[in-house]
Amino acid sequence: MYRFFRWYNQNRLRVIVIVAVVLLAFVVLQIVNSLVARHNEEERNMLANRNTYIDKTTNPNPTNTSVLTGEKIPDSQDTINKNLISQFVEYCNTGEIQKAYDMLSDECKELVYPTVDLFKQIYINNIFYINRMYSLQNWYIDNNSYTYYIKYTEDVLATGNVNSDNNKGDYITIVNKEGAYYLNINNYVGRQGKNKTVSNNNITIYVNWIDMYIDYTICNITVKNNTGKTVCIDTKEDVLSTYIYDSNNVKYTSFINENPLVELIIRDQESKTINIKFNKLYNQSRILTGITFQDIVLNYDEYISNSAGKESISADINIK
Repeated sequence: MYRFFRWYNQNRLRVIVIVAVVLLAFVVLQIVNSLVARHNEEERNMLANRNTYIDKTTNPNPTNTSVLTGEKIPDSQDTINKNLISQFVEYCNTGEIQKAYDMLSDECKELVYPTVDLFKQIYINNIFYINRMYSLQNWYIDNNSYTYYIKYTEDVLATGNVNSDNNKGDYITIVNKEGAYYLNINNYVGRQGKNKTVSNNNITIYVNWIDMYIDYTICNITVKNNTGKTVCIDTKEDVLSTYIYDSNNVKYTSFINENPLVELIIRDQESKTINIKFNKLYNQSRILTGITFQDIVLNYDEYISNSAGKESISADINIK
């Protein structure tokens, strides 16, 4: 024992230093372990929250009921629809623009984005310049089409910008064509083929199809003139002379003033195809039943030269 105390007294400083180093190392180790444990817990919580958030944004509404009509989509169809939208958004987020473009219907490409470059310029560059999450609301169910309101939001978990109001909205419609599914976007809902015809005084008007948008409707018509004279289907003298109407006889006026007048003039033996826009919002419960032209001028050349009075007729096309 005496030797131990003698050794301790001779090496007291060294012993104190060693003990202090051991104790400090122990304390540091405990602190590090505590910090690692806390970091791991935070990371687990973040991942859990992220997975929950992603699940809610891809399937934000556990029901599949229209917020407007109360009509319900079958669960299997609702799953198909949401998977398609999820795939589309993923392609847009990851820059696979051609794959996203290929998911669009032929009509949507023709009317809204004729080329993939235009799709990139107008849609991708204006919405997906940042990574996007989204939420959905079912809007309309119409035979083989399903329209959703989609709200694109900033991926706050990726950017950390919890106060972001960088949101974009659109209407996206799933359409089924011969067993294959396609998307209509940018407020375009879809096309209804009509192939209806009316003839009057050697003027034949064909209603080829109707393109429906959320905020308006466009009718595609072809006019064939066999009168022997130049005719005009609407002189624009009365903004109410051309309209469409529904099964409740509600009339929707045209925006025919947006059409150049030369487009509405058809020479003898000429056939001309024209798109006319109407102020009919999309509503599948309001079924369109007809189109009326009340100011078809049969002697247009004589009328505009003031060499004769106006000779006009009306035409009504049943499109049910």
